Amino acid sequence: MQKTLMEMLIEAGYPKEEMYHPSYGSDLYVYVTPLTTKVIEEWCKAHDYRMAWHCPTFKDQITGKMMYDCAFQWYEN
Repeated sequence: MQKTLMEMLIEAGYPKEEMYHPSYGSDLYVYVTPLTTKVIEEWCKAHDYRMAWHCPTFKDQITGKMMYDCAFQWYEN
């Protein structure tokens, strides 16, 4: 079974404390870093997804940093 994007990010060393989601939905927000870019590119390739569609970027209005908004990738155990 393929791993979820959250699992891949955590296994690669991205801290779960820096994973966010909107209160109204299931999108996964992570900061744009070399690590997240590499993992998200691998995840998109494995699923035949396009990054621009499945994980577009936006500028966080609080920190001013760029973030990925990965559709339907947030979950809680």
